[in-house]
Amino acid sequence: MTKRDSVAWLRIYDTSPVADIDASAPYLLETSDDDGRTWDYPRPSTGEFLMLDMTDAVYAECTVDEAEGIVTIQSPHPIGGLIRYTPTGNG
Repeated sequence: MTKRDSVAWLRIYDTSPVADIDASAPYLLETSDDDGRTWDYPRPSTGEFLMLDMTDAVYAECTVDEAEGIVTIQSPHPIGGLIRYTPTGNG
């Protein structure tokens, strides 16, 4: 495992599209281990966690897609799979 370059990670965190996210916005967080055919473990989350996951994904050169406010991230974590953040509008 390579050591993380903190300066590069912070640059990603502090620039668009990551920096454009409202850290306090409410989201529904789900994961998928079958390329998005099914989504499991729905739980409440916030834009802060979306920002962290997006930064890790971009840093690891994983895919980050956004469509109609829904952000889908190729997980940079060893377990793999996809991570999806859906805005809930409950904030």
